[in-house]
Parts: sequence; structure tokens; C-alpha cells
Amino acid sequence: MSENVLSADNQQERPLKLSTDYIVALTDGEGYFSVSATIDKSKNYLSRRVKLVFGVKLRDVDGEILYRLRETLGCGIISKRPETRPRLSNCLEFQVRNFNDIKTIIIPFFSRNTLQMKTKRTSFERFCEIAKFFEKKTHLTGKGFLKVQNLAHRMHNVESSETTRQSPFIINERMMI
Repeated sequence: MSENVLSADNQQERPLKLSTDYIVALTDGEGYFSVSATIDKSKNYLSRRVKLVFGVKLRDVDGEILYRLRETLGCGIISKRPETRPRLSNCLEFQVRNFNDIKTIIIPFFSRNTLQMKTKRTSFERFCEIAKFFEKKTHLTGKGFLKVQNLAHRMHNVESSETTRQSPFIINERMMI
């Protein structure tokens, strides 16, 4: 058997890459941009920690898509998330936690390929702001850390705050009470 045939077999075993439109739609529906900003006082010094994560979580039966996502983006890890509650499915979760990958792959990808959902797009914009603070190490100062914490809080509460402000159902419900 020639080497070319072996090479062709190896290529067929790799997951097929996903289109950019599919990745945007998948992220709009099942993805997230997350930031945690914590202070660790357990040692003899104060440690300010900021963690940025891009992820997509799916039922494990749909997990093949996450392997294709990892192949397409060229970064990230996939973890199994077992579910112990009855009638709920086990999940697989794709995550990018490495800041260099977030800075050089994730942020440029979603800057070029706009998310369609307003809330997801707003979360991404705040995620980018926080990434800039992180890269400049602004979060290491007290004032900078508070800025990052506030942005992270606003980023995670974008849906509830905007829904509360704009939903006619909530306004009508308040008026009826």
C-alpha cells in the first residue's frame, strides 16, 4: 500500500471542520463567554485572579460537534460533565481557558464573525474589554481589579438587566400590582 493511501485514511478519521456561520449560530444558542474575578486571601499575600473562558456545552449525544469545533478552531479542551439528577442528560463541554488562545483565536474569530443575538454580542464585547485589562495587567491593581469585577458582573447580568428594562410584560405586571 502506498503512503498516499495511508495519508488519505488518516485525513478521513479527523473530524470535519465547521463553517464560520455554524460556529456563530452554535455560540449564539449554546455558547458562553465567562469571566471570574476573585481575590484569594488564603496565603500570606493578596492574590487577584481573573479567569476568562469561552465555552459551548451540549448533551453528550451531540458531542461530535464539539470535537469538530475544536478541530476547526485549533484550540480548547473537551470535558465530560456527568449529570446525577434524574431525567437529565450527561453533557460534554468545550472550553478555551488559555489566554493566548482567547487573545489570538477566539476574540479575532468573533470580531470578524458577528454574533447575532444582542445579549451574546454584548457579553462578547465586555469579554473583550476585560481581556484588554487582563493583557495590560490592570487587574493587578485594586482599582483595576474593581473595574474588571464590575464589568464581569455586568457581563453575566446582561440578560436579566436588559430584560427587566425592556420587557412590556414586566412593566405591565408591575402596573397591575
